[in-house]
Amino acid sequence: MYVPWRRVASWHCTACGICCYKYKVKLTFYEYLKLKPTGFVEEKTGRYYIRKIGNRCPFQVGRLCSLQGERKPLACKLYPFLIRKKGEERALFEHNGEEFYVYVCTDCPNVVLGSSSKSMERLVREAIMLYTGEKRNVELITASF
Repeated sequence: MYVPWRRVASWHCTACGICCYKYKVKLTFYEYLKLKPTGFVEEKTGRYYIRKIGNRCPFQVGRLCSLQGERKPLACKLYPFLIRKKGEERALFEHNGEEFYVYVCTDCPNVVLGSSSKSMERLVREAIMLYTGEKRNVELITASF
């Protein structure tokens, strides 16, 4: 289930890997072309995905992803955030004069519901910057050890 970001008090990634098991990763065409040589991609009705082996992402090593930097799909970089151009008022986040509607997936065990905080605002801003291409690599929306 997705909730507006303003209903989330905090979130952090612990690299539990649940998102890698639970979801089928949608790829952009460019990501599909980059990963096609691995043999772990598939096309279904004009959409591109990472092909799972059983219910496991083939790029997951233990609980961590072997795809980093430019190779990591945007959907993976953004999780648990979902960004849309339309949505409800509580999901609204303005960035550089544009309106984005940001939701957070509550399937992630580290999502804590409550009133939003400055740290959540920083995470949402980074997610939007990744989404728009202003930023290519994750700094805040990732596990830190």
